[in-house]
Amino acid sequence: MERTSAMEQSADFVSAVIEMIENVGFPIFISLFLLYRMEAKLNAVVEAVNQLTAVLSQKYH
Repeated sequence: MERTSAMEQSADFVSAVIEMIENVGFPIFISLFLLYRMEAKLNAVVEAVNQLTAVLSQKYH
């Protein structure tokens, strides 16, 4: 039975993490980028709805 040192285990873990990032990193990046862009657009929609609410409130009250 072969014993591995803590440094070898750490290197194996880092290799596994890097491999996972390489495999799923791009989709995660794209997802975060699209969420960021969507947030800005949602903020614009919220602002427009607030303005519409104010206009309608003034017109009908």
